[in-house]
Amino acid sequence: MSQLSKNHHYVPQGILRNFCFQNETTWYLSQDRFPCEPEDRNIGSIFRRRHFNSYQRDDGTKDDTLERFFGENFDNYVPFWLSRFEAAIASKQPVQLTDAERMRFVQFFYNHMKRSPDFIEPIVKEVTEKTFHPNSILELEKNVRPLTKTERQKFSSKKYQQRLAANSRVVNFSRQSIGVLEKLNSMSIAVARPLRPQKQFIVGSHPVIRFENYPLQTLGDHGVELWTTLSPTVAVGFAHSISEPVLDLDDNQVRKLNTAIARKIRAIASKSPRLISSIANAVW
Repeated sequence: MSQLSKNHHYVPQGILRNFCFQNETTWYLSQDRFPCEPEDRNIGSIFRRRHFNSYQRDDGTKDDTLERFFGENFDNYVPFWLSRFEAAIASKQPVQLTDAERMRFVQFFYNHMKRSPDFIEPIVKEVTEKTFHPNSILELEKNVRPLTKTERQKFSSKKYQQRLAANSRVVNFSRQSIGVLEKLNSMSIAVARPLRPQKQFIVGSHPVIRFENYPLQTLGDHGVELWTTLSPTVAVGFAHSISEPVLDLDDNQVRKLNTAIARKIRAIASKSPRLISSIANAVW
């Protein structure tokens, strides 16, 4: 039996390694410590949550099937995908992926959007507050059956409520939205790099950002784009259409992408401490 994984990286270490300035060490800055200076951190210690994707059974034991699935089926392929995107940049040609390789990357990107606590925790908090309220037991008994005294005490326990909410999140996360996957697969994959080698991308605790021309647009509409950074020099996005297979971003466009990544998230990392200090000062 494989060892239970405890530290779940919602930003894969295969991506974080690309942002290291030495061995497996990167510059890291969180809102909790801001405006302190960035700190050098091993990538094994950042962008992670203990048992974040584990299902907790009634006896207290954990099932980390979902996290191991992410690692085996998606995270391990990050170096392969990056090599394909770098080849596209070098040749200025469209990304070369087979249908199966493309679909796997689509699935990775879909989970990359939802995997971060920055994305999911506000949703879980809202649902939990709607589910557990002063009249929730009365509503449950009205709609299901009368509860025993033990069941009432259990249902009123904050610890039980937190476990139920966490387990519901894990179960729902394991169910893929076919509609979103199909929409992503119908969009074009775009690759971007900084026009000047001195400019770099950052990586954030919520690594996928969305751009849209107008509010309330749906995924797949013209003007809606989703982007993530895989290295300091490679960003990958999904768009309805792209003008060029490889986009060279000028200084302002690189800055726009970086500030969009850093906005409303917990933490950022980069090869450059000056870069993340500048971005944090601009948006935090």
